[in-house]
Amino acid sequence: MESPLSPPIRIRPLKSTTITTKAARKNLEAFLEDFSSRSTSVQGGNTAVTVQLQKLATALKEERKREKKGKENR
Repeated sequence: MESPLSPPIRIRPLKSTTITTKAARKNLEAFLEDFSSRSTSVQGGNTAVTVQLQKLATALKEERKREKKGKENR
């Protein structure tokens, strides 16, 4: 008999702070590096979360490039 599925934990932020895309990307890359080093050995190579975080980091980098390009064209 399989164990019942449990819903994911709900995280509710208490406050938020606005940061730049560049700062968000740097924070994400630092987290991704740390997360990747911890999770790969524990989960035996389950990389689904790592891949999604890498996609987010790439998207933030591209957004930053577009913002820079937009400021230069003004």
